[in-house]
Amino acid sequence: VCLFLSCVCCQINVWPLPQTYSHGSTPVSMSPSFQFISKTNSHTLREAFKRYTALTFTRTDVSNTKQYDGAVLTTLEVIITDPSEDLQLDTREDYSLVVTSTSAMINASTVYAAMRGLETFSQLVQYNISANVYTIQQAPWSISDHPRFPHRGLLMDTSRHFFSVHYLHKLLDSMSYAKLNVLHWHIVDAQSFPMQSAAYPLLWKGAWSLSERYTTQDVKDVVEYARLRGIRVVPEFDGPGHAYAWGVGYPSLLPQGYNISSKCDDTCPVNPCNVPLDPSNEFTYQVLEGLFTELTAGKQGAGIFTDNMFHTGGDEIEPGCWSGSPQIAQFMKQHSFTSYDELYMYFVNRVAGMVKGMGRQVVNWESTYTTAGNTLDKGTIVNIYLSMDVMEKAVGSGYQCIVSFANAWYLDNLGNNWTVFYNFNPIANLTDPSLVKLVLGGEASNWGETMDPTNLFARVWPRAAAVAERLWSAASVTSLTDALPRLHAFRCMLIDRDIPSAPLDNLAGPLAPGSCIWQ
Repeated sequence: VCLFLSCVCCQINVWPLPQTYSHGSTPVSMSPSFQFISKTNSHTLREAFKRYTALTFTRTDVSNTKQYDGAVLTTLEVIITDPSEDLQLDTREDYSLVVTSTSAMINASTVYAAMRGLETFSQLVQYNISANVYTIQQAPWSISDHPRFPHRGLLMDTSRHFFSVHYLHKLLDSMSYAKLNVLHWHIVDAQSFPMQSAAYPLLWKGAWSLSERYTTQDVKDVVEYARLRGIRVVPEFDGPGHAYAWGVGYPSLLPQGYNISSKCDDTCPVNPCNVPLDPSNEFTYQVLEGLFTELTAGKQGAGIFTDNMFHTGGDEIEPGCWSGSPQIAQFMKQHSFTSYDELYMYFVNRVAGMVKGMGRQVVNWESTYTTAGNTLDKGTIVNIYLSMDVMEKAVGSGYQCIVSFANAWYLDNLGNNWTVFYNFNPIANLTDPSLVKLVLGGEASNWGETMDPTNLFARVWPRAAAVAERLWSAASVTSLTDALPRLHAFRCMLIDRDIPSAPLDNLAGPLAPGSCIWQ
């Protein structure tokens, strides 16, 4: 039996590595009429069966009359304990998978846990081209699996460059193969506001062009497509910074005189473009409340974005853009604010109260915590990206955290290969179990300044797979030597599934002729 310590002894090519598993030495053939079956009546599960039938059995020329030597598998039965299909942070994903010479079964806590088991099963199945048969080697298999962290995400920036729904769907497909379960959708930023709003229809005037926009139906389609793959969608509407695009449709959202202030980096829409919203203008809060109500229906689990997390940004404020506004100066005087930090936290706290009133838990970048310290609302989830010391202080003060550490898990750090991503342990300096529990997980961050659809998948894969394994597999799974052959196999599988992953050793492409297994 191998207890997640080495993949060499078990010769398992599953990514991410399951928590515990054992195997035998007997190959089992798959019937050409193999089926996934379940007594659970679920559209979500039936859709998963369709996907995994197509993903697992890609050949259509396997004969239905072929005679097999030895055992033959005809079905995999899926048993689900909890029929609820609500998808939130606390949704369970634990499953067991047993494959014998005559049967295969997944016992899953939820339909989303069943999807994780189906993914593992699909990676065990191999096609023997010489015999023209699908097989599972080294049966019997017994796998018991669950994630190490509940929040395993990928941030996707659709402001700096636009990505059509087609590309977002394909990205979600690829995420599910690595058992990533959160799309942190950084949908707008200073450069563009590509999303439709019925409440404030001029907002998407800030899009790059008429064709580079998401309709409300597009957004709903992405959220549902993600749910069908067990992926939560957490939207981010960053503020008060990174807001120039909001002001294209509604100019009064931006500070008076920002564009004539020598202290404001007004280079929009290119970098550095960091004109903030005007926190002194009541219309700013009217727009935010109207938009957020439209997106959440004003209550938990409802609206266009159904996830209970709602990211309101809060990073990288440029106070010089506020310094030239007489209205802001008067507002600060009326509130006895003596610093722009106080104005900033007035905005942060007011927006947080708004979002909490809609039944959502607020997520902020760490700037809000480093500014406010322990006076920040205790219900705020702190998204760490600059300092792991800040994370340790935050959890030590009782705050939940999500780790997106720039030095290790930013995908636009092109000098970091997969080993940097794999070697980073988000809880390396935490020993108190009560503090470890406050780290909900982490994210690979896919910022879009130098990325568009032509290099999207090579930017994400295979490095995001290293983050996926760090967040799913046991803490003891750390060997680069053991991971390397499995990651090569995973990258080949991505390519077979029409996901153009970069080679492990060069993000720009292969360095020489060779098999995908060695690149």
